[in-house]
Amino acid sequence: MFVSEDNSITCDSLESFLRVILNSNNDGVRQETHLYFRGENKYNQYIVPNLYLDEGLTKKSSEYYYRVLLSQIGSADYSKNSDLFRHMVDFQHHGAKTRLIDISANPLIALYFAVEDSNNPSDYGYVYAFSSYHKDDRPDSNAEQFDVEYTVAVKTALSLIPQDKINEFLTTCNSIYARTSRNDWNQLRFKDIGLLPLHNDENNQNQLSFKDLTSIQINSDEYIKIQTFMDLLNQRAKTSVDLVYPFSIYEDLQLSHIIIPSNCSDRIKLHQGAFIMPKYVNTDGKSMESIRKEIDRSVSTLSVNIYTPEGKPVSVIRIPKDKKAQIRKDLANIGISESFVYSDIEHRSNALLDSNF
Repeated sequence: MFVSEDNSITCDSLESFLRVILNSNNDGVRQETHLYFRGENKYNQYIVPNLYLDEGLTKKSSEYYYRVLLSQIGSADYSKNSDLFRHMVDFQHHGAKTRLIDISANPLIALYFAVEDSNNPSDYGYVYAFSSYHKDDRPDSNAEQFDVEYTVAVKTALSLIPQDKINEFLTTCNSIYARTSRNDWNQLRFKDIGLLPLHNDENNQNQLSFKDLTSIQINSDEYIKIQTFMDLLNQRAKTSVDLVYPFSIYEDLQLSHIIIPSNCSDRIKLHQGAFIMPKYVNTDGKSMESIRKEIDRSVSTLSVNIYTPEGKPVSVIRIPKDKKAQIRKDLANIGISESFVYSDIEHRSNALLDSNF
């Protein structure tokens, strides 16, 4: 994610960090916005889920990968969509590849990860601020979703669908949108398309047409691609009712969402954790660099300015490399320690040894 002097501020102590967070003047942030934060202990050009660091999982299919993981943990299948998402959360927190990005409603948790030891301790740390609303500020631009909602079911189920089928669906919908002025596509059910007759006159071979003043044509090949995708999606999503709005799904896939988990682990509860699920990218013919850049731009639509006491709008807080150790000690003094962030025995032991008991 792009960081510059214009959109960032440097904090060299826990006190200065808290001063920005607690005393900030957020008049520029809409009142109903919820703020989230992400800490990284070094600068990464793009903020992307770790799955997009693997070319095979990105460009082909992640289904085999997840099916084997599910089998190995003794859960070869799942009974409903929210179960699959919770498996993904477990995979994320045990180091597997997912399409999730960790964030927290607690800025101190993000600060801990920004100052955490890394392989290269000479790097600056970064805390990024995100909003529950997209930057375009549309009336319906709330990005927050609970893990039982259909948008989450769709995005999670796509992890079990071959990428070429996803690419075909995205390409087809994009082509249809590009040649029409309709603004109600997301209200059109798939069965409404299926009930329309084929036209067989010589000037309009094998075309599906909508019977209204703003009609456009969908050819039979496009219809089959949408049908194939929707069939696969309903098989994988396992929602309580069938998913029947393909164009609403297409529009959701263009956006990043913040997912609030339920039935979550103690670790997520302690972290006040949530997740960003970025847009789904059509990977056809694209380099890994361009795919990551597109996902990063999508994540950036959730970036938000917080206003410092001096009135400067910033979306990134930078932590100097030589201040990380002291800030870690200060965080530990108020309970944000390694044993708090990681509750397993290994990390509890490390924290105890570091305390020089």
